Amino acid sequence: MSQESLKSPLPKNSTSKAAPSLDILLNWTDQHIFNLKNLIRPAPESKPRTPFATNLPKEKVSMRNLTGRQLLQVIPKFLPLLANMVLGSRMYDREFKASSSQADPKFIADLEAMARAAGAKDIAYIKVPPNAIFQGKGIPGEYAIVFTVEMDKEPISTAPSFECQLEVMEGYKRMSTISNRLAHHLRKNGFAAYPGTALGGLTDYVHLAELAGLGAIGYHGLLISPGEGARLRLNTIYTNITNLPTLEARGETNEHLWVRDFCAMCNKCVRKCPVDAIYNQPRPRGDGGYQSIDHASCRDYFTEHNGCGVCLAVCPFSQIGYEKVHAGFKGNDHAPQLRITAQH
Repeated sequence: MSQESLKSPLPKNSTSKAAPSLDILLNWTDQHIFNLKNLIRPAPESKPRTPFATNLPKEKVSMRNLTGRQLLQVIPKFLPLLANMVLGSRMYDREFKASSSQADPKFIADLEAMARAAGAKDIAYIKVPPNAIFQGKGIPGEYAIVFTVEMDKEPISTAPSFECQLEVMEGYKRMSTISNRLAHHLRKNGFAAYPGTALGGLTDYVHLAELAGLGAIGYHGLLISPGEGARLRLNTIYTNITNLPTLEARGETNEHLWVRDFCAMCNKCVRKCPVDAIYNQPRPRGDGGYQSIDHASCRDYFTEHNGCGVCLAVCPFSQIGYEKVHAGFKGNDHAPQLRITAQH
């Protein structure tokens, strides 16, 4: 399920027997942003973040029915993730007084080396368009550092399974560690920095990642990037650095948009989705982005079956790899030209 917030943590027709929602935790961490003044607000056309809440009873929620052995495997991943989310949210409790808004190339290179040493696969930069900020949210800086974390192929290939969900949790844990570490490093050097939340988030991470040139969004709504394909997770750090080497600043365009031409021909994720939740073709959603999934159809299966992940697992970019798919793809002249747009 993609990362998009409803004001209520539960659906309108939710009953008291429904399992508590992860949205309660995410909305709590989000509240810290309102301690800051001069937040950049979403555009009128921005969409809310997709909620996790369902009407499933507790006995059908996979995470509520772990065995003792599974719980012992989850705790070392979830507790550090939770701790990092709390620590990161506290960085929004008061405004950081930056002493600089310009970073020299060596500092940027060192920052990227630090990110990769900590486990980031790739890193890019973007001036955040307001239409990528979720309704009811706000961000403390115009610019964002966007990075990816790779997930291992073997456990992901078993989706939907506990092993796959465990690997996804590992990805979230690593992202939360990296974003906090980079944010503290930036602050130590005089720059304002606020880590994005690994789960949830204030902005549409895949939207930002495509605009930043890290990859292209596939028909399953996930970013597809060189190397790891769709086997990745995304996070951000919001900052005041105005001279980041964004795609626009470098005078370049996103070289990965051919990916959706391949998706239009492939449609494997559409065919393999257990609940037919993926549209045959992404649909414009009015905020400059595209809706790939019927979240109402996806959500219950996602919750009941260990976060599903079938679309991620069967994607040729996850199995074969970005480079091999690209090398063998001859083009698709009939593919619809779906382009994510930024509205500043």
